[in-house]
Amino acid sequence: MLEKITDCRNRCACFADAATGLIEHEWKKVRTTTRIPIGGEYQIERDGTITILRRISTEEFEVTSYEIVA
Repeated sequence: MLEKITDCRNRCACFADAATGLIEHEWKKVRTTTRIPIGGEYQIERDGTITILRRISTEEFEVTSYEIVA
């Protein structure tokens, strides 16, 4: 089941399913879909923030999100 993943500014970064590794990301009519294995990472950079998803098991992702310091 896809769950909403938010960034450090509390905006929707993507939707992810830990059971299958599916990640769906859509921004300004551009849609990206990918699958990552356990231990795999996916990084999203948007408007001065970076959000990193690491699939740690079939039950959860570890999410790290931070603002880029200029």
